[in-house]
Amino acid sequence: MANHQSPLWEDLKQLIGSVVAEMNDAADLRSKTGGLECHTGDGDTIVVSKNSFPQMYVTVRLRAAAIDVSSRLELGGPEQIEREFFESLAISVDDSGTSLRSPGGDVFTTDQAVYYILRPFLHIGTVGC
Repeated sequence: MANHQSPLWEDLKQLIGSVVAEMNDAADLRSKTGGLECHTGDGDTIVVSKNSFPQMYVTVRLRAAAIDVSSRLELGGPEQIEREFFESLAISVDDSGTSLRSPGGDVFTTDQAVYYILRPFLHIGTVGC
């Protein structure tokens, strides 16, 4: 499986960066998100953040047999309310290629996984965080 991780991870980094840029360029999506920042670097972590109120962060980490996705929503105020959500998408390799599987059994191509990972920014408070 290790030989499939690197291309999968590089594809995820590139696609998440591209989709974040597209979301920032589209006026309707930018109005929903308040603008997003994407930090990919050379390591095994991708962080996408929304710094306008309410603040939200999605962190994606490469693991041996999975991609861990955690999101945190900070509502601020005197009580500093935070909501966190975590799930692990298992890396699956078969004859048709590499895919990711959610804990609920949903199977995603790399493209589908990017939209799945970024969905909390479009549905703040309704999906996970």
